[in-house]
Amino acid sequence: MDPLLRLLEPLIGSPLHLDGFSGTVVDVLADPPALVLAAGQGLAIECDHLGRPQQQTGVNHTISLLSPQGSALSAEIQRQLPEPLARALHALLIDAAE
Repeated sequence: MDPLLRLLEPLIGSPLHLDGFSGTVVDVLADPPALVLAAGQGLAIECDHLGRPQQQTGVNHTISLLSPQGSALSAEIQRQLPEPLARALHALLIDAAE
């Protein structure tokens, strides 16, 4: 299993507030490193290729783990994760890339 996925897997099911969005972590993406948050409520109507409404789906947001420059762990994520996890994540994503 990917080390990033192994490190962040315990966050699945945890509530977080990131980038102005509150939700529950439902998935962890390795490339690019990101968290997928699902809204606790509300549905979006998904349309087909002709724009016709087809089904209702939950609202998900993909939040990058990296800063906009890609050279550091996102400050907002650093503040919300436990310090040992934030340090391990920084070491895995930033220190390993250098």
